[in-house]
Amino acid sequence: MTVKAKFFAYFRDLFGGRERDVDVGEAASVGDVLALLCDTPGRRGEIFAGGELKPHIVVMLNGVPLNSLKGLATPLSPGDTLAIFPMMGGG
Repeated sequence: MTVKAKFFAYFRDLFGGRERDVDVGEAASVGDVLALLCDTPGRRGEIFAGGELKPHIVVMLNGVPLNSLKGLATPLSPGDTLAIFPMMGGG
């Protein structure tokens, strides 16, 4: 199945564009997609600390924050969209 990954802020440079289609197996999870996307030490180091997402990374699945779902174990369906961006602050 194919899911879409969208990148925001400096992740566009890190991942080489605004979005990417990712082909994964039928039982794939969000963690599986992120593992495929983080195919270099630099990318992995920006997204993960150990086996978990870094605390300043926001991942949304179809507009729903990952921490409101099953985290990295959240299952995917064909056509799902992941949004990946650093937490932003400001005022």
